[in-house]
Amino acid sequence: MSQTNEYLKEISEKLDKILKLLAIDAVKTIEKEQGKIALLDSLGFRPIEIAKFLNKTDDNVNNQLKDLRKKKEKATKLNAPIIKTVTIKEKDAQQT
Repeated sequence: MSQTNEYLKEISEKLDKILKLLAIDAVKTIEKEQGKIALLDSLGFRPIEIAKFLNKTDDNVNNQLKDLRKKKEKATKLNAPIIKTVTIKEKDAQQT
């Protein structure tokens, strides 16, 4: 391996450590694991990275992200505005 590649590998490893420290710091005040995963996901981390940061398996993180997305979808549906169709007769009655 060339000296340049060795330097790049060393830099990459150091950046990985810095990234892990920042991720851990970002979630240190969050108690629930799912909350930590949600935050890291929202920051753009991939599931495999989240798993490494939190010492979890990839499957665990993927399953929790799946559950989070289901909850979000359900909440979105519950908060969706209700659209009422009004007939012309009802509209005329409302105006009088």
